[in-house]
Amino acid sequence: MPRQLPMKPRVQPCGAGGLLLDVSSGPFSLPAQRRLWALVGEAGPLLRWECLRSVVLGVNNLLVMFDPLRTHPQALALELLQAWKSARPSKESGRMIEVPVVYDTSRDSELEGVARHAGLGVDEVIRLHTSATYHVACIGSVPGFAYLVGLPSGLSTPRHTTPRPRIARGTVAIGGAQTGVIPMDMPSGWHALGATKLDMFDPSRARPCLLAPGDQIRFIARDARR
Repeated sequence: MPRQLPMKPRVQPCGAGGLLLDVSSGPFSLPAQRRLWALVGEAGPLLRWECLRSVVLGVNNLLVMFDPLRTHPQALALELLQAWKSARPSKESGRMIEVPVVYDTSRDSELEGVARHAGLGVDEVIRLHTSATYHVACIGSVPGFAYLVGLPSGLSTPRHTTPRPRIARGTVAIGGAQTGVIPMDMPSGWHALGATKLDMFDPSRARPCLLAPGDQIRFIARDARR
């Protein structure tokens, strides 16, 4: 395994009222993400900062929005870096959720395309995809969409050059080095592997998003007839 470079946090401006705390240092770092979870969790410090308008968790980064007429960005940047320095990785407190998937093994499916790109058979792609335990890094892009990290490296597949105008809700897909479940009918450049009946987002629920940062996911292959 290649040696991972030390994490060197950076704070970059995002418009007049935003700062991005970027803690990435090459490949995705789960320990770094756990420290970000600690910053924005229920017991974390950032949600108690009155100077912040909103906090948006990303993949090895964190965006904070503030009123530039009331808060000096340089002072806030120093506070962010100090908070990061003091943060300790959150413990595994998320849920373990099984996601049943009917994989599309039909001829000329996108799953076949992923298999060709990986130089594997369709059954081996399914075996690898269901063998991993994934972590929900963050929720973003659209409501309920969880960025799942932990995809076996051999399944990493570049996104479609031209996104399709519609991919169905419940589609389980791969995009680059990540996998996820599409929460609603939407455009997407990700490669569809199959589908689940689990509803990732329902605004009528007390907790609209099924998944939350820190949760762990296992995909379970199911027969289409079940």
